[in-house]
Amino acid sequence: MSFLYPYGRQEVGRFVPIKPRSIMKRFICWVLLVMLFPPAYGQSKAAVSMGLNQKNKDDQQAIERQVEAFFTSWNKHNFGDMKNYIAPDCDFVNIVGMHWKGRADIQYAHQVFHDISFHDIPLAKRAVSIRFVKSDVAIVHVLMHVMKAYIAPDGSKAGDNDALATFVFVKRGAVWLVEAVENVVVNEGAQAGNPITVRNQSKK
Repeated sequence: MSFLYPYGRQEVGRFVPIKPRSIMKRFICWVLLVMLFPPAYGQSKAAVSMGLNQKNKDDQQAIERQVEAFFTSWNKHNFGDMKNYIAPDCDFVNIVGMHWKGRADIQYAHQVFHDISFHDIPLAKRAVSIRFVKSDVAIVHVLMHVMKAYIAPDGSKAGDNDALATFVFVKRGAVWLVEAVENVVVNEGAQAGNPITVRNQSKK
C-alpha cells in the first residue's frame, strides 16, 4: 500500500523518493496545463469588467435620455413632466443668476418665462459630456443654442446665442435625477482669450 507525496511516495514502512527527472516532467506538465487552462478567477475578472462597462454605458444612456427630456419640455413649452427628471430638492441657477430652490419653484419659473418670452423660442442641443464622480453621481455639461432672439422681461434683447449648462445628476433608486443646474451664456468674443485655448494653440 502506498500514498503519493509531492517528491515521492510513502509505502508501508518506507518512503520511496521520485527521481529528479520525474519531478521535472511533472512540473513541465503542470505549467502547460496552467497555460492551456487559465485560472477561473481570470475569466471572472474579465466578466466583471465587461459587466461594469455595460452598466456604465447603460447609465450614460439613461442620463442622455433625461437631458433630452429637458429639451423636449422646453421645445413643447410645457414643463408639466419635470418630475420625471428633476429631483424634488434640486437647485437651479439660471442664465442671469436667478436661484430657484426645489422642483416646484423651478417648474413654476420655467413655465412663467415660457408663457412670457420663450413661447416660440426653440432650444437646440449641441453637445453633451458626462463624467461619473461615483457610480451614482455624474457631472454633465450640456452645450446648447437658443435658436432665436427674444425680448427679455426687462425689455432687453437676448437669445440667438450658445449657453453652457452644468447638471449634477444623482441616481435615486433606478432613476437618474437632476440635483443641481447652473447655466451660463457663452461669450463668443471672449473665447479667443481663453488661456487654455491660447496655450494649446501655441503648442501646435
